[in-house]
Amino acid sequence: MKDTRIEYLEKEFNYYYNELIKYSSQIINNSNGEFDHEDDYFSFYEYWTHEYLQRMYNILCVYFESMNLSAFLIEFKERFASVIADKESALKIGTIPFEYGDTSEDLFILIEWKKFLAPFHFFWDKNAKKEEIDKFIQIIKSTNEILKLTKTTVSKEEDINSIIRDILNLYYTEVTPYSEGYFRHSFKDYRPDVIIGEIGVALEYKLIRQNKEIGNKMDELIIDANRYTGNHKNKKCIAVFCLSKKVSKTSKQIKEDWNKMEFPENWSLIIIPDIEIE
Repeated sequence: MKDTRIEYLEKEFNYYYNELIKYSSQIINNSNGEFDHEDDYFSFYEYWTHEYLQRMYNILCVYFESMNLSAFLIEFKERFASVIADKESALKIGTIPFEYGDTSEDLFILIEWKKFLAPFHFFWDKNAKKEEIDKFIQIIKSTNEILKLTKTTVSKEEDINSIIRDILNLYYTEVTPYSEGYFRHSFKDYRPDVIIGEIGVALEYKLIRQNKEIGNKMDELIIDANRYTGNHKNKKCIAVFCLSKKVSKTSKQIKEDWNKMEFPENWSLIIIPDIEIE
C-alpha cells in the first residue's frame, strides 16, 4: 500500500503543475508574439510561473528523499537547483519536435523534468487530460441549454461563438478566436471559431438550417481538415453542428455521413439539435 505522504506529494505536485500552466502558457504566447512584453500582467505571469516552479522543485526534492532515491535526489539538485534559483533561466522557452516537421513550445525546465521523471507514472497523467477534455465536451453538448439560459438570439454562427467563448472563459484561461500565435504555423486556410489553448482544442460551430446544408458543411470542413498543416496530429478539432428544428435527419444519420468522409483521427463531431434560429 502506498504511503499517504507519498500520495500527498504526488497530488500536490500535480496540483501546482495545473496551476503553473495557466501562467506559463501566457509567457509562451508572448514568445510567439501574442502579447506585449510590457503588458502590466506580464510580470504577474512571470512571478507566478517562477513561484510554482520553485514549489514543484521543493516537492520533488522531498519526494525523492521520502522514496529513499538518494541518487535521483543528488542528480536532480545538481542539474536543476541553479536553474530554479535564477528566474531568467527557469522561464526559458524550449522547443519540442513533433511529426510532420511541427514543433511546440514549453518551458525548457518542464521539458527536461519530463525526461527526468519518466520512471514515475503519476506525473502529467494522461488520464487527467482526458478528464479535462471530457468535461469540456459536456459543456459543449450543453450548447442549446446555454443559449436558452442566456436568452441568446441566434441568426448566425458568431452569435453562438460569442456566448460560448464567454461561458468557457469561466472555466479556462486561454479562450480565444483564431490565434496564429498559439497554434503556431498550424492553420493556413482553416480558422477555428474558438481555441482553448490550455487543453489544445479547436472548436468550429456550424449552423444548419436545412437538411441539404449538412453535406455542404461537411464538404467545407473536410477541405479545411486536409489543408490543416503543422501540428494537426497534436491538437484536437471538434466540429459542432447546430441543427434547426427544420432539420429532419437524425444524429445517427449525420454521424454515419461524417464517418464516410474519413476525417483525420483528431477530428470529432458533436451534434446539437433543435436550435431556435431566426
